[in-house]
Amino acid sequence: MNKWKTILKAGSGVFATIPGLAVLLSNIGVPPDSSKYLFCGIIESFGVFTLLILRFNSGYFKSLSVKTINLLAIVSIVTFGLTLFFYLFLFNQYVVGYKDSKSVFFPVWPQGELRQGLQETGSKANLIREWGRDDVRTVIQSSSSAMLNYSMLLFLLIYQLIFVSLTFAFGILSIRVSEIDKG
Repeated sequence: MNKWKTILKAGSGVFATIPGLAVLLSNIGVPPDSSKYLFCGIIESFGVFTLLILRFNSGYFKSLSVKTINLLAIVSIVTFGLTLFFYLFLFNQYVVGYKDSKSVFFPVWPQGELRQGLQETGSKANLIREWGRDDVRTVIQSSSSAMLNYSMLLFLLIYQLIFVSLTFAFGILSIRVSEIDKG
C-alpha cells in the first residue's frame, strides 16, 4: 500500500503543478491575446489550494467510508472528462483561425457590430476572410470588449476545473490509502 500512497500523492502533486508550468512554457490551451501568466497563475493557485484543503481536512476525509471516497474520486474523474470535453468544444468554436493568420478569440456572446457582421457573413471564418483578422479584432474590442472578458473568465473557470478535479481525485485517494496503511 505504501507504493500506492506514493504514486497517488505524486499524481496529485503533478496535477497541481505541471499543468500551470506547461501553460507558462507552451501557451497550450490559452486563447489568443489572453495572458498565459494569468492562466498559469490561476491553475497553480487552485491546484495548491486544492491540496491544502485536502491536507487540512484529511481527518474528515479519513473518516469517510471507502464507498464515499470512491464516489468522490469517480465524480472528480467524470468532472475532469466533462470539463475537458467542454473546454475543447468551446476552444474549437470560439478560437478561429483563417489560412496563415493568427487565430482570433471571439466572445461567446457577440454584441453590436460584431454580431451584425457574423449574421451577414454566416460564420466566424467568413468574417475573418471578408474583413481581415485585424479589423475583426478591432471590432471585437470596440463592440464586444466586455463580452470578450466574460468569455475569457468562462474559459479560465473551465480550464482550471479540468486540473483541480484531477488533483482532487488523486489527493483524496492518497489520503484514503495512507489511512489504510495505518490500519
